[in-house]
Amino acid sequence: MKLYNKSISKLLLVLATSIVLTNCSDDYLDQVKLGQETSDVYFNSQEKAVASVTAAYSDLKDYRFGWFFWAFGETMSDNAIYSGSDGDNAGFEPLKTFNGTADMFQVRYKWDLCYRGINKSSQAIEGIEGMPDELFESVTFKNRLIAEAKVLRAFYHFELVRAFNRIPILDHLIKGAGEKIGQSDASDVYAFIITEVEASEPNLPVKSAYSANDLGRVTKGFAQGFLAKVNLYAENFEDAKVWAKKVIDSKEYQLDPDFAHVFSFDGENGIESLFEINFIESLTEAGATTNNGNFQTLFQIPRNITYGYGINQPTQDLADAFDAAGDVIRKEATLLTTDEVYANEIPQGVWDWYNTQTDSQVANDSLDQWKAQLTFNRTGYYQQKIYVGPDDRSTEIRNNPNNTRIMRYAEVLLTYAEACYKTTDEGNARIALNEVRDRAGLADVTASGTALLDAIYSERRLELAGENDRYHELLRTNRANILPYYSEAHKYWPVPQAEIDRTTGEIEQNPGY
Repeated sequence: MKLYNKSISKLLLVLATSIVLTNCSDDYLDQVKLGQETSDVYFNSQEKAVASVTAAYSDLKDYRFGWFFWAFGETMSDNAIYSGSDGDNAGFEPLKTFNGTADMFQVRYKWDLCYRGINKSSQAIEGIEGMPDELFESVTFKNRLIAEAKVLRAFYHFELVRAFNRIPILDHLIKGAGEKIGQSDASDVYAFIITEVEASEPNLPVKSAYSANDLGRVTKGFAQGFLAKVNLYAENFEDAKVWAKKVIDSKEYQLDPDFAHVFSFDGENGIESLFEINFIESLTEAGATTNNGNFQTLFQIPRNITYGYGINQPTQDLADAFDAAGDVIRKEATLLTTDEVYANEIPQGVWDWYNTQTDSQVANDSLDQWKAQLTFNRTGYYQQKIYVGPDDRSTEIRNNPNNTRIMRYAEVLLTYAEACYKTTDEGNARIALNEVRDRAGLADVTASGTALLDAIYSERRLELAGENDRYHELLRTNRANILPYYSEAHKYWPVPQAEIDRTTGEIEQNPGY
């Protein structure tokens, strides 16, 4: 178990975190807070520059960011249901059935957390850019810090545009309440993201150049892989192909031979990892917003038989998709079954007693009482990729130290396969696709035409299930109409009503709401 061993895991509160997008009339918002170090004087050492960039990472760790990372990416799709208690499930049902409203807290959290991360990133960028070069060990290091923050700012924009479509682009630090910024079309947002990351990529180190203490920071490989992904969304398929190929040719990454190992503690920041959110078990910090652990584990592990909430349960449809493909390896590493929950969570002593009983009725009645502790089990499956077993589980329920994987080499290969297909390079599309399938123990795909594209789409689902992309992928590929409640008018979330109310028309509601 990891204790205090991840250098960028500390949740730094060294910078202002609020984000003001619009023209609020309250004059007190424009006052200087007495006794607090302002941005103008804060950036006076390399140590503080590093801290400012680390602060920009911290919103990735906020439990509300993670919460609506998977709630949107997985439970809006055919991969999972929201589940949890009856209240939990009912609270998300309007979004699942495409009847969400602009005053829902889920919508507000997604918007607010991403823009808070954007503003922290901008604060780091502008603060560091204004610092004399001689304050740094090298200009190269200074430029690296700026590049990290720019990629983070781009990533937060990416999360927003996928959820809300038209959003304000913030390419600078918002310092006052009077600045008015309207929304931009998704195509312009993607263009901004691409420009930001392309400018940053040359100044980032390759993964192998980082020390162990810096693993988890943005690398050249992640910037390249991210550019491949964003260009896929923007339908710039030639560019997506080029950037994915740069990752492949770098030889910095390879598929882990053991798929399940990728999601273990030992597999963190491993040979397949381009970027992941690092967490630690910090036993002295246990609050919802004052800890460095992975709150998402608590959300998703089984309910009441342990301390989990039992949310984000995989569907039978996903299980059937694995079975239809003959995909045993990835199914076992992705789906935790009810029987496995019982085997893991019921104490071994109970099983030992059960196995020695000669009266089967007594034995079964006793075991059933233990099994009954598992409640609100709506599908029979849980998320294996984020599950932490009893031996490794933190006693502080919000502080489990397992990382969240953001991008893996397998995804880069599948992005390359799709980009190759879209650029009439079916040969290389099959090679990349089959490299991923080979690790899963599946036969090579020999198809061409639309059958090949369907195989790539299917592979993305099975390979990346539970990793928070499925709904976005269905939208991107115009296949979201397979969802039972799908509404074209509500395919994006509504803009938070509170954000609209604070403006004089700069921020508009999405069509259909």
